[in-house]
Amino acid sequence: MAVVPKPEPQDVSLPPAPAPAPTVPQQVQKSKPNSKPAAPATTRDAALKEISEYRRVTAWSIHRWPLEKRIVHERTRVHLPRTYRARHGADVRTIYPDTDINQFVHAHYAEVVPAEREGVKTEESGKGALKKAPAGAQGEWPNYVASEGVLARRHEFLGPDPRVAGFWVDAAGEYHVKWYDAFLGDQWIDDRKWSFDVRPGARGDWVEADDVDP
Repeated sequence: MAVVPKPEPQDVSLPPAPAPAPTVPQQVQKSKPNSKPAAPATTRDAALKEISEYRRVTAWSIHRWPLEKRIVHERTRVHLPRTYRARHGADVRTIYPDTDINQFVHAHYAEVVPAEREGVKTEESGKGALKKAPAGAQGEWPNYVASEGVLARRHEFLGPDPRVAGFWVDAAGEYHVKWYDAFLGDQWIDDRKWSFDVRPGARGDWVEADDVDP
């Protein structure tokens, strides 16, 4: 029987790999520094509505102990109306550094009304100056809570449901209470009205701004 030799393996040549496509260098565009804050994402009306609702909800009733603290860091004065829209004048009291102005205002309006209820100026030692009642503001102060003849506290003459929505600081650095009456839906500072307003903030959002009607 003839022996057939085993065939030798043969090299198979593979086709050359395709050449890589030439890369086109991309130009990197340098970004210009943004000198202006980004435009607020929400509209002014939407931001105003949101901030207004929040401030009304967080306004604290003057006859209740305030839960939020607000510390004053320098000596100044705070204007405290005697009655609604300061129609019978206002007390102007001095507050000192490290005083919680929220607790100070609450303590003032928790006091029993003294003799100046008739609109006559009286002297109070150690409690700051008292503003004289404006011309034409005579007679008993209207009490929105209790009937006549009942021993009353100061807050009872500010309205049905007076609440503190914050403070407005004037050019002299003195504080004025921003009142919001939840029953009347009224907002007032001293003898004027005030309204919520917003302005663009440094970070591109809307922030609350003071808006006091003259």
